[in-house]
Amino acid sequence: MAALGFLGFLALIGVAYAQTPVPAKPGNSDVTKTAAIFYYADGKREIGRLGKNREMVTLDKVPKHVQEAVIAAENRSFWTDSGFSPKGLSRAVWVNVSGGSTQGGSTITQQLAKNYYLSDEQTMSRKFKELFISLKLEDKLGSKQKILEQYLNTIYFGRNAYGIQAASKAFFGKDVSKLNVSEGALLGAIIQQPGKFDPASDDPDLVKQTQARYQYVLNGMRKTGNISEADHAKYFNTLPKTANGGVETYGGQRGYMIKRAILELSRDQGISEEQLLNQGLRVTTTFDYDKMIAAKKAVHSVVPGDPAKLLKQNIRLGLASVNTTNGEVDAIYGGPDFLKQSFDNVWKGSAQAGSAMKPYVLATALQKGYSLKSTVEGRSGVSLDGTGKVVPNGTPGALKPIRNSHNAPGAIDLVKATKESSNTGYVQLALKVGVSNVVENAEKMGVSPDLVGPYKEQAGLALGINDIRPIEQAAGYSVFANGGTYYQPHVVKKVRAKDSEQDYKKLEWKKAENVFPTTVTRDVNYALQQVVEPGGTAEAAKLPDRQVAGKTGTTEKNVATWFVGYVPKIATSVTLFNDKKKTLSLDGQAEVYGGGITARIWKAYMTEATKGTSPDQFEGPAWGGNTQQWAQAPKPKKTERPEDEEPQCDNGNGNGNGHGNGRPRDPRCEDQPSSPPPSTELPPCQTPMTNPTCDPNKPPEENPPDDGWWCQRHKQEEICRNDEEEPGGPGGPDDPPFPQQQSIVRLKD
Repeated sequence: MAALGFLGFLALIGVAYAQTPVPAKPGNSDVTKTAAIFYYADGKREIGRLGKNREMVTLDKVPKHVQEAVIAAENRSFWTDSGFSPKGLSRAVWVNVSGGSTQGGSTITQQLAKNYYLSDEQTMSRKFKELFISLKLEDKLGSKQKILEQYLNTIYFGRNAYGIQAASKAFFGKDVSKLNVSEGALLGAIIQQPGKFDPASDDPDLVKQTQARYQYVLNGMRKTGNISEADHAKYFNTLPKTANGGVETYGGQRGYMIKRAILELSRDQGISEEQLLNQGLRVTTTFDYDKMIAAKKAVHSVVPGDPAKLLKQNIRLGLASVNTTNGEVDAIYGGPDFLKQSFDNVWKGSAQAGSAMKPYVLATALQKGYSLKSTVEGRSGVSLDGTGKVVPNGTPGALKPIRNSHNAPGAIDLVKATKESSNTGYVQLALKVGVSNVVENAEKMGVSPDLVGPYKEQAGLALGINDIRPIEQAAGYSVFANGGTYYQPHVVKKVRAKDSEQDYKKLEWKKAENVFPTTVTRDVNYALQQVVEPGGTAEAAKLPDRQVAGKTGTTEKNVATWFVGYVPKIATSVTLFNDKKKTLSLDGQAEVYGGGITARIWKAYMTEATKGTSPDQFEGPAWGGNTQQWAQAPKPKKTERPEDEEPQCDNGNGNGNGHGNGRPRDPRCEDQPSSPPPSTELPPCQTPMTNPTCDPNKPPEENPPDDGWWCQRHKQEEICRNDEEEPGGPGGPDDPPFPQQQSIVRLKD
């Protein structure tokens, strides 16, 4: 009876075996998933991977010593066994009967059957299916080599690496074909307990266990004759060196790049993050590897101290560089490290624009048909009414007196007003052309309506009382550089399926919009080129081998500072700001100006970004439009002097009646000594920069602001007010910057 029962059991086993096919598709969908891979603009260099980090490889690409290391670790009889382990199966049956759960002891073939062809359920029936499939796999796949190949592409190694190729890159940073004996032995050792066995572990006990397992593999390779005694002795006592935990996917600038690419794909292209991960899509970004390196180097070489430590002082820095011909973002500096500061200073961060907003006003005036030769008020400390007319200070309804860093006498043309960043002149110009028209153009050039819309009726927009983002500034100034067309800035160039060179989907960005005619942009470019010339506010940004156009921006109390500049094909914005509305202070510098540190960062980056490229030239000015006289030129000085009037002798320096002014030297000056005038005769300095031709101890104006540079240096003077400091707002390393004040500001550049 017992015999009949046993025979019946065997018959059932035979029927079950016959009716258990090798599935055509894997039962575990995860084993075929690969990571979504993000590449730099060249489509070859990786930025990072998300999801299942798996990369398929054929067996012929895996060195023989690596194959044998895996076999020595997991199944030393692999080449000769039938594909399953009776001992392992018996132990699994006993554990299940006794109330435990199924466990190891499987051959490589059984592991493949379990991990690739079956689901994750832990039952006896699954164990028998595993047995039956493993017995049929060799016939199904055709050879032991195919079984090993599929196994090596399926197994998990830790560090989010699935498959031998991904593991090789995660642990050693190189292709599997380049692994030596010890490296192959370590990967073989790790398979038993991935995530636990790792030489880079912080736990000394786990490192010892890893070494013991590694030595077990080397001993197995020696026994099977797959390693020489010499190599065994050479590698036995020393674990191979691995990357220290691997490269963090989001570390450094990578997090800013990847997160932005994911956002653009989901928001603008209809490709969800789930699609990216489940289908293992290949995303080629617009980021240029060399320019990304140059951006980081520029920031870290110019900014005093560690940029990461500036977060504790609520100081943020952003850099955005855009290809002016198509809107592709070449490089960014979103913050010191995404893992330390996930808040992105390029797309999310905003700071008061300051004078970097003035080019939008200039372009609008030119668009309205006014010429660069038009004149505006250059004097500091005057008031304007709502039409832009100069009125006495204190006139009801008039703007408060507007201060300039350069106190030009009377009328100045728009070129000089731009070069010297005249606040009075630009507020007057904005009132003449209509602030709402400036806002309309700014929005067409990519500035978010929520940042400029609320200021449609405020002349202070001309002085940048509004916040703006670095990416918007780079894209906006690109319009000037390329002749008047706005391109939506974007960071994704192409998306492919994992095994195809064809586009997964054709990408479509916002349609390019022509904002200005080329006659306008030619004149804007000419005016902005003067900013980096001697006497301009950004000489520090001048490049030695090509033309540069740009604009500085510094807000009241030096809360934020900008330099936005461009050459014909690259526009780059750099900003440094304090999100607590406190004065910027770096390494003991009392104040930071747009023409200083941000201009130097810009130059350092652009020097590298333009290296090896032709020095394209801007087309000359068009000098279009009609000339308007919105300010009166100063009255000419008298050419004749009464005999009894004291002569003004310049002693050869061109400041008085004599040498250097085109008139004969007054004979009465002949007896005057040829020496510099005493300091009491020098005019007051208008900027904090050292200048031997002016007296820094004299106030630059009748009532200098208490928060200006002069009163900061002369706090003891009675004319310096002691207003209570405006309280700062909330903020922190991962919080959006605090909104800036919404009134006309005094700019320092």
